[in-house]
Amino acid sequence: MRRVKETAGGTTEAKKRLNRFIRTRLDGFDELRNDPTRDYLSGMSPYLHFGQISPLYIALKIKRARSTGTAAYLEELLVRRELSMNFVYYNPRYDSYKAVPEWAGKTLAEHKRDRRPYHYTLRQFENAETHDPYWNAAQDEMRLTGKMHGYMRMYWGKKIIEWTRTPEHAFRTALYLNNKYELDGRDPNGFTGVAWCFGKHDRPWGERPVFGKVRYMNDKGLKRKFDADGYVEKIEKLKKLNR
Repeated sequence: MRRVKETAGGTTEAKKRLNRFIRTRLDGFDELRNDPTRDYLSGMSPYLHFGQISPLYIALKIKRARSTGTAAYLEELLVRRELSMNFVYYNPRYDSYKAVPEWAGKTLAEHKRDRRPYHYTLRQFENAETHDPYWNAAQDEMRLTGKMHGYMRMYWGKKIIEWTRTPEHAFRTALYLNNKYELDGRDPNGFTGVAWCFGKHDRPWGERPVFGKVRYMNDKGLKRKFDADGYVEKIEKLKKLNR
């Protein structure tokens, strides 16, 4: 993993960023956290990953803020984070395709021979060379900044399933890229996030090609949620700044 110059490490920096988040963005967190064109996330994940700030410290600071975003933030920090910790602690296969739930593995296997609309190599994925500008923007964001907005990471993982020859190959690809480029890669949250794309902590949905009953996502869904083209423009500007 390379150094990300825009993100300084250390406990002092972590506390500074947390205080800024509470002061300027916590109130809008519940409503705007899923919009990748808006900067309403706390950015605490890398600092938690490297042990530079305590989740207890964050929780107490957030609780004292008495903000409209407090409940939503604590649900992510405590409930979802603990789910990921339990997944990794109790499942020794957390970093392999064998961690996929039984129902999801079964339905993906049943659709293993379905025709894929596109096939990309690991190199093409890594270099953001797919036909999809939204997926490419998400990959570029991760490569340049060491992070990817959580909503885009879900879409990113789903499309890897759709554009690789087998679900096992897709799992290895997603985990490799996540662990290589994310500042908080090699972390319970990362392993759980990849597994979620394959049905972990989810339920069966309507059956469709390739995915079977595993949840599907497409670019139309992105456009219903936020300004997807605006997200691409945001990442393009970031790329120009980094040339």
